[in-house]
Amino acid sequence: MRRRSLVLTVIAGLAVFLVVLALYMPASWFASLLPAQVRCKELGGSIWQGECLGLALQGSNLGDATWNLAPLRALTGRLAGDVDVRGTALNARADFDTSFSGVGELRNVDLQFQLDPTLLPLPQQPAGSQGNLRGSVSARLKRLEIAAGPAPRTLDGVIELHDFQQVGAQAAALGSYQVSFDGSPPKDGALVGKLRDLGGPFMVDGTLTLSAPNGYLVQGYITGRTADAERIVRDITLGVPPDAAGRSTFSFEGTY
Repeated sequence: MRRRSLVLTVIAGLAVFLVVLALYMPASWFASLLPAQVRCKELGGSIWQGECLGLALQGSNLGDATWNLAPLRALTGRLAGDVDVRGTALNARADFDTSFSGVGELRNVDLQFQLDPTLLPLPQQPAGSQGNLRGSVSARLKRLEIAAGPAPRTLDGVIELHDFQQVGAQAAALGSYQVSFDGSPPKDGALVGKLRDLGGPFMVDGTLTLSAPNGYLVQGYITGRTADAERIVRDITLGVPPDAAGRSTFSFEGTY
């Protein structure tokens, strides 16, 4: 009986040790699993409640990140919790509930960053811009559902671009703009948002269409508010005359 009692005590103690280890597993143990383009100067806390001080992406410093994960949800194959990043180039927070492959949803997303490749690695800018486009981007999303790919499946919220401008030899102020998505289901596999200007040299009324896996189409009407702006409109519309209301149609597409 004593031997059996000793065995049970050892098993119970081992079980408690494993549970404690799982709950307080140091985040630093998993540093080698980070993607090659992501680096942390210092990892602290546990894998469930931790922090990454000096978060860097492709060599650009983003700031400090903290996260909270629900351990029991991980046992069901889900990553659920919240993440927060604070820094000079990027400020972001979101609640998330996804599979390990990233399929799921983000809620209460609040994001701000500078459109500046010297501060933050950015997708390829439009041909001819030579990386000279600048501005402030913000997003407030109630819900973003992510499908495999990854690709957006449902989007409910507002994205804004303020003080958009081209710098360099051909510097020009390009205005501020807003795209709003109402959470409607995809139409023919694409999400369509309403595009409008928030002031500046151009009056814009159009749509932004996001198609899987990473395509976009911007189209609508544009009118210059000044003589200089209208000359730019004539250039980008290849001289096509405006309609009776003075509006010119425009369209461009690409990938992100």
